Amino acid sequence: MSTHSSGLPSRFAHERLDAYWVAREALAQGEAIARDLPRGYGTLADQLRRALLAVHLGVAEAAARSGADRLSRFRCARGEASEAAAALDAVVVLGLAPAARVEPVVALLARVQAMLTRLCRPQQ
Repeated sequence: MSTHSSGLPSRFAHERLDAYWVAREALAQGEAIARDLPRGYGTLADQLRRALLAVHLGVAEAAARSGADRLSRFRCARGEASEAAAALDAVVVLGLAPAARVEPVVALLARVQAMLTRLCRPQQ
């Protein structure tokens, strides 16, 4: 049984993917931002949460699939990463959180997107 850098044994295929762990960190950090959005921005908070969760869960689901289905699921997760980044951009544009707080989450999402782009390539 392989282990991840967390030192815990990998029981599922997604636990062996760095993209999963980066998406997990983006989810945790992004949730903190969503939680702190002011009243009246519940729709934006919900959209941010849904997109972040879809990246995290999408990577896990794709890892358990094979062939074209696997690639399709990775592509969907990649799209959700873009959506989450756009929601975070809206948070900054609307002045709801400082860019310095949002940027680390956007950087994580960019990393996930790059990883997913590579995972979306058909295996030769």
